[in-house]
Amino acid sequence: MNNVNVEDLKYKSEYDINQGKYQNGYRIVLFDENGNYYIDAYSGTIEGFMIGFAENDPIIDEDDIPKFISIDDLLERYLNDLPNITAVALYKTDGTCIEKRSRKKG
Repeated sequence: MNNVNVEDLKYKSEYDINQGKYQNGYRIVLFDENGNYYIDAYSGTIEGFMIGFAENDPIIDEDDIPKFISIDDLLERYLNDLPNITAVALYKTDGTCIEKRSRKKG
């Protein structure tokens, strides 16, 4: 498993400028074919990531947000939506990897 810097998980950044520290929560981490990682969305709850898969923008009603099914489903949605990544993982902001899913080859 790729080593992800815990500090990258804890801090908000925009254009590599420190924007403050996240509280306890979760981060999505994307991996490319070279083993590089990119810190993506933050959410205080795992279910909160589903807002990124809403079909309507702006979100008018909670029914616009897909229902959370499982962590496997969540990670599979990222792989389906982002064809240029080779893997995706769910991390706690303390550095604990909850689960990682790689794209199936072939």
